Amino acid sequence: MIKRLLLCCFFSFVAIGNVTATEFYTEDFPPYNYLENDELRGIGPKIIKGLAQEAGEDPKITVLPWARAYKYAQEKPDVGIFSIVKTPKREDVFQWVGPIYTVRIGLYTITENKHLYQGTNDENLEKARKVGDIAVQLGGAGEELLTTLKFQNLNKIVNINKALFLLLKGRYDLLETSDTYMAYMAKEEGVSVEVVSEAAFIGQYDMYLAFSKSTPVATVQKWQDALDRIHKRQAAKNPS
Repeated sequence: MIKRLLLCCFFSFVAIGNVTATEFYTEDFPPYNYLENDELRGIGPKIIKGLAQEAGEDPKITVLPWARAYKYAQEKPDVGIFSIVKTPKREDVFQWVGPIYTVRIGLYTITENKHLYQGTNDENLEKARKVGDIAVQLGGAGEELLTTLKFQNLNKIVNINKALFLLLKGRYDLLETSDTYMAYMAKEEGVSVEVVSEAAFIGQYDMYLAFSKSTPVATVQKWQDALDRIHKRQAAKNPS
């Protein structure tokens, strides 16, 4: 689905319309959004850039630590943030455009400890509640979701890009992340993805572009309409 949407975005025509001074914030979180040789790359930016073309917009995109990006994205009009999960706590904080893609989230352990998580998923989650330390991104959806699930052993980290390295070194018992991120970081660390295993499944979550509440509703609708047109073309080219 992600590949088809990316292709649709890249080959969409630029829509006719006035360009506004919209600013978007995102984070350095590969492979979804990341800087490489000062160029913003990843699944999220590719989709957002294609969506901007469809909407006839040219937003400025700034990369910040997630907690700061999240704060700034609430503070002024014509400001958005991506790629963000629409959680119950966040739903009324922003105006939403999406979903733009979907991720699978789980708790990961080093494979030599996989034998500790051989029960049902509920049983594995209960075991996870009792370990010493679970790494989660500070201010990320995982922190909110696991807190809702009554986890009290969360280690809230800022630099998520070092999380796999520290998991392998035994700094954390478990790491909350997506399968796509885990595969990417294993490659970056020069190790096989098989050195880690999913201990428990948390869920599949849709990722969105979110706008501040002070952004005009018409602006948000313009972006949603652009995304809907892309999805409509995608469906016409790939009927089920």
